[in-house]
This record gives sequence, structure tokens and C-alpha cells, in this order.
Amino acid sequence: MEETHKKPSAGVRDRRKLAEHPWGMKAHPDLRTLAERLSQWRGRFASAISVVVVLLVVVFAADAYGSVPRVDPVATVHVDVIGDSLSTGFRTPGVTWPAEAQPLLASQGLKAQITNASENGAGYVQPGEDGDVFLDLVNRIVNSQSQVVVLFGSDNDTGDAGVAAAIQATLARVKVLAPDATVIVVGPTSESDDDQGLLSTIRESLADGAAGIGAKFVDPVALGWFQGAESTDLASDLEHPNLAGEQFLAQHMAAILAPAIRGAMQQDKMPPGRRHALELAPDAQG
Repeated sequence: MEETHKKPSAGVRDRRKLAEHPWGMKAHPDLRTLAERLSQWRGRFASAISVVVVLLVVVFAADAYGSVPRVDPVATVHVDVIGDSLSTGFRTPGVTWPAEAQPLLASQGLKAQITNASENGAGYVQPGEDGDVFLDLVNRIVNSQSQVVVLFGSDNDTGDAGVAAAIQATLARVKVLAPDATVIVVGPTSESDDDQGLLSTIRESLADGAAGIGAKFVDPVALGWFQGAESTDLASDLEHPNLAGEQFLAQHMAAILAPAIRGAMQQDKMPPGRRHALELAPDAQG
């Protein structure tokens, strides 16, 4: 009996065609090549996206770095000296302790520019040879750029009335002109320990005035400057320093100035925002 061969139904033929679709095993060669290229493009596109992401990270990182406040090089600290003939080189023309102190400070790596506005014969009350008292000298050179202010003396005010009030007015003016400056008040010197108390009123008034504005007070009489064997550092008048005495004062004053100058240099290194925050902090006062 002969077998009857039937033609596949339309449904079967459709399924066979579907099986031979481009994504099947029997896909047309051109379509298979297209699929491979699409796969390659997807890989290249992913690589390109990665490169773009890396570039964006670099750009934003550079921008963030650029936004960090720039710290300028440390500027020279401005130091003003107000004083009498102890600071003018009265017996040593051309040689003064402020000028001699500057290289001593530089040898310690401290950048300072000392302006000496001292005047022979001047005091807080007593006018000097040019008619100025310490207040006049303060008004002449102290300003908002002053970072350290030294007031040295004076025994010229011995016996004068109103010394305490004049000291307070002068120191108050310093704080108005240079509110952020470190103020150092140095009393008069003496070849003796002032056992007769001639300088007591001046020394006490200076100590009180310095405390009133949070300034440092240095008492040369109590420290024994130019007393005993050190009196040989005085000129023949036993009052003004000779050349050795200028060096003596320079060494002592450099040691006193160094911490204040170093502190001012550290302030200069800070970014403005950090510096302002430190100035507002309670521990930074005084």
C-alpha cells in the first residue's frame, strides 16, 4: 500500500520560517554580520561613556581644588616703637637697639620691619625736643597695619602730675588705631633698683595701664637691667646705653618681641576665614 505524502500545513511552514529568522541558527549571513557590529558598537559606546565620566570627575575635582582659599606668602610683620632717648641712640649716634634687634630677629627666621618713632626727652606727659609726647608719636605712626606696638619709657615723666591718665589715654589710642596689634609696654630703666621709689608711680601706672588693655608689661627695674655689673653698658651719664648697652637692649628686646612677631606671622599664614574665626574665639582675646 503506497504511503501518501502530505504537504505541510501553513502553520508548520510559518513556524519553519520563524525558526530561520535572522536571530536563529540559519540566519542570513548579512543579518548575522549586522548583529555582530551592533554588539561591537554597544561595547564601544560603553567605553566612551566611561571616558566621559572620568573626564567629568577630573574637571570637577580641579574646580574644587581651585576653590580652596589661597594662602599668600607670609608678609613682613610691622613693628612700631615709641620711646625716649633710650631708643634714639642718644649716646651712640646711628646705632639704636631697634636697628640692632632686627638682624637678631631675622636670624631666628622672623620677618619684621621695625619703625622707630622715638624722640629725645619725650614721655607720656613730658614733651620731647620736638614738642611731642608719646600720644603724638602714636598718632604719627601707628595704624591698622601695625601688628606689634612697643612703648618704651619714660623716666622723663618723673614727678609730673597726670601720668596715669596720660598713659591710659595713650594706650587706648593705640587700640583704636591698631585694634589687632600686640601691645608691649616697657617701663623706664635705672642703674639702681630704685630703692628711693622715684620711679614707683610711673612703673605702677604703666603696669595698670597695660593690664587695662591686655598688653604685656615689662619692668626693667625689677628685672635688674643695667644694674650691678651691667652698669658698664651705660654711657658716662649712667642713664643712656653705650654701644654695648645698645646690644644689651637689642638682645633683651628681641627676646621679648619674638613671640609676638611669631604669632603675627602665624596669623598671616591663615586663610582669611580661619583667621577671622580665631580672632572671634574667646581664647584668642587678651
